[in-house]
Amino acid sequence: MSAPKLASFGEGQVHLPRLADVVAERIRELILLGELQEGDRLPPLDKLIEQFGVSQSSMRQALRILEAEGLVAVQRGSIGGAVVQRPTARTAAYTLALVLRSQGAHKGDVAEALALLEPVCAARCARRPDRTDVVVPELRRANEAARAHIDEDEAAFNEAMTDFHVTLVRRCGNDTLTLLAGALGSIWLADMRAWATFPHDFYPTGADRLTALEFHERITELIEAGDEFEVAEAVTAHVDLTRIYRDEIDPTHPVDPQAVRLSR
Repeated sequence: MSAPKLASFGEGQVHLPRLADVVAERIRELILLGELQEGDRLPPLDKLIEQFGVSQSSMRQALRILEAEGLVAVQRGSIGGAVVQRPTARTAAYTLALVLRSQGAHKGDVAEALALLEPVCAARCARRPDRTDVVVPELRRANEAARAHIDEDEAAFNEAMTDFHVTLVRRCGNDTLTLLAGALGSIWLADMRAWATFPHDFYPTGADRLTALEFHERITELIEAGDEFEVAEAVTAHVDLTRIYRDEIDPTHPVDPQAVRLSR
């Protein structure tokens, strides 16, 4: 067998990583593996420089990398320093919103995608063998809270109804699906919460609110019974995300990353 030509080994240059990238990667792994928890404060800059044996400029650049990724928040002032922020569906939502905005995606597109994913999440909830211990109690708590505020507190009613949908996604039992649907849900909820904060002409009537809540209660019963096919159909029928867009929010408006960032 003939030896490979040396030219084949030289195709493409080999780039050594910058010191800042190496340092950022080591801290990133500590955060992602849970050795650094949410809210933990990294050592002062001089201590970090000493521990990693790098220059001040490399250390600062590493912190800027982590800050741009949303893994640390660098605080200035006398009690400044870098504070750990573990990534969540909300942080992913902001990045996703930036990408969607750059592609010209509109709000109706997000609503449609979420409407397709939620029935899948609900079916997976119904498939869980531990659903009566893990999923159903949370759904019932959200339903009870919504019923308690159905006639008196619009904001509390909205939050309870939202919690129901968040639970369907969070408890579906698939981490990737939870992240994807959760990120889309955060983009959607940024608009919904902004809409609910300011005075508006349209708000569902008491009868409409009761109908929506009864749908939630029916979905809870189907999940408890383990009927994944029926619950998927029920959620599909229930998730009428176009109504609010039709009445108050223009579905052709572009995705708004700023609204997502401010709602985090």
